[in-house]
Amino acid sequence: MSKLNVNPVLMNCVIEGTIAGLAMTGIRPEAIGVSRFTTASKELSVIVGLHGKRNGNMTLNLSKRTAMFLASELLGTQITEMNEETIDAICEVGNMVAGKFHTILHSTPWRFDGISLPAFIFGANYNLYHLKNIVTVSVTFEIREVSVVHMADKFFTSSISLLGQSPNAYPAR
Repeated sequence: MSKLNVNPVLMNCVIEGTIAGLAMTGIRPEAIGVSRFTTASKELSVIVGLHGKRNGNMTLNLSKRTAMFLASELLGTQITEMNEETIDAICEVGNMVAGKFHTILHSTPWRFDGISLPAFIFGANYNLYHLKNIVTVSVTFEIREVSVVHMADKFFTSSISLLGQSPNAYPAR
């Protein structure tokens, strides 16, 4: 079996930061997969710019049902439609996750200094393309608490992409 060629520092950041960022919702998602690419198979995304010593972005990609579930949990009220309140809540979740990424990476070579305002994207099946020397880690999570009509609604991805490679970016083979 070959090893995954994924940056372990960034992978741990995405896993720990996403779990910690969602703590205010009362949800503890489980990491179930990892990739070096950001793809957006779900219809909603939050993108937050990361800037400073390292520049890049973080992305949350989720279904409408998952977004409404997380917004309901964050706000403590039942959300049944995508509206401005739902979008604001999901953007706030993106900010919380980006803030956790900042805290986790602060004392590493992957440090960045701040985050931008979140952007909210409607539309599925897009790919983010970056310049050379961007290191990306994307983790798929499962939220067991989501009652399902479609199994895919239980899953979302959280990703980080940062410019440049640090020493020992990948484990030795």
